[in-house]
Amino acid sequence: MNKLADIEEMASALLPPGEIAILIGITSPAETLFFIEVCRSHAASPIYLAYTRGKLRTKFELRKTVIKLAKAGSPAAEPLADRYMIEQKSAE
Repeated sequence: MNKLADIEEMASALLPPGEIAILIGITSPAETLFFIEVCRSHAASPIYLAYTRGKLRTKFELRKTVIKLAKAGSPAAEPLADRYMIEQKSAE
């Protein structure tokens, strides 16, 4: 696997950037801090895109599951589904 695919996969497991840095072999504290900054705020960077894509993939999968459970009548999922609808409406 290439590093960007590794970053995306680890981000989809909801690992924070600092832990991903260790797993991909970044050992310098300065390089780790730079990697964390790139993951968080360098929107044009392939690293940022891989990290964000991984996080969003899991967010999407989790939301699909919550919506499915809410439609089936899950009392625990219904408030989450309502919150998702409010979040979506406020972002439009």
